[in-house]
Amino acid sequence: MSTPSAAAPRPSGWAFWLRPDVLIAVGAIVLLLPASIAALVQLGVPVDTAPTVMVAALLALLLAAPLLAVRHPVAGFAAATAVMALLAVLPPAVAVSAALYPSGVGYLLCLGQVASRSPRLWTLVAWGSGILGAGLIALTTLEFVSGVPADAGLRMGAFAGLAAAVTAAAAVGLLLRARRTQAEERTQARVRQAIDDERMRISRDLHDVVAHSMTVMIAQADVARALLRDDPARADAALATVADTGREALRGMRSVVRTDPDAARAPAPTLDDLPALVDAVRSPVCEVALEERGARLPLPVPAVVAVHRVVQEGLTNAVRHARHPVRIDVVLEWADAELRATVTDDGGAGPAEAGLGTGAGLIGLAERVESVGGTLIAGPAGPRGWALAARIPMIVPDRTGVE
Repeated sequence: MSTPSAAAPRPSGWAFWLRPDVLIAVGAIVLLLPASIAALVQLGVPVDTAPTVMVAALLALLLAAPLLAVRHPVAGFAAATAVMALLAVLPPAVAVSAALYPSGVGYLLCLGQVASRSPRLWTLVAWGSGILGAGLIALTTLEFVSGVPADAGLRMGAFAGLAAAVTAAAAVGLLLRARRTQAEERTQARVRQAIDDERMRISRDLHDVVAHSMTVMIAQADVARALLRDDPARADAALATVADTGREALRGMRSVVRTDPDAARAPAPTLDDLPALVDAVRSPVCEVALEERGARLPLPVPAVVAVHRVVQEGLTNAVRHARHPVRIDVVLEWADAELRATVTDDGGAGPAEAGLGTGAGLIGLAERVESVGGTLIAGPAGPRGWALAARIPMIVPDRTGVE
């Protein structure tokens, strides 16, 4: 297992100094180094003796090691271990080991960094060396309390306490590692969900654009072919609809699969675009009527898009699955708290022979309608017809807090 922070960019400048582990390391220097020096002086050793100066320097290095361990955990821990070994075997002219001074917290901070950010093998090695160090200090220290010789009981108690401190430091580091791993997993899950949502959006939007446009183009091309000799004017109008629909589909596809994130999206459809949607489907063999009942009320943009897609899908399915001639009725009915959009066809001359649909369009449409708090119902209507009905509320629910 590699170090989690190895691939992450290293903070610099103020971002580095404001890290919690850096602040803790600096706080330990500020608070514990004066306390350790004071404890050293209070033992009665002359401050100008070489051993005392050496121990004071080692205590300062021990508290500086956590700053190194922030960027290089193993190196920082190795430095802290070397200093602790010197303090254990080279005490000043007193009976109490300098390894027991408050500066020893620096060693524990380095051990925590190793457990938190280094491979687990290094964590095990660091913890084992800490246990060995606790035994070394317990064996080499003459006194644990000034004036009281260290007997076997005191040494065992000291070893148990030091080993517990070492184990606690390693456990805290492992806990921080686990919490960081969980946070990374949650972040990755959110990223994967965002990718899946974007793929679903692209798939749904492409279906809306391509399926409807291709259906209209095929239907109008059939009309043009049938009327080419008998009614050239209508055939020409049908071909113009094919060309216009193709260009509109191309613009829609470019908007859906745009690679430039700064590129402008195609404007969202509005209710005023529904007549043009109906006109594109209308032909000599396909009669379409659009009726709006009640006073139009303000509707949120996502709900307007959902209504547009409902009408688009209903028209597409009616043209695709029914043989001509066919009649389609599109009704928008405004109520106090919702808009009811219904697309009904009479079944035409019977079901079409070519099965061009997969059912994915209705699934995606249902998801879109549900996302704005509405409901979608599709089913038979009349002897041979089919109806697609949606109820869209005036207020779109806020789903931003739902993961």
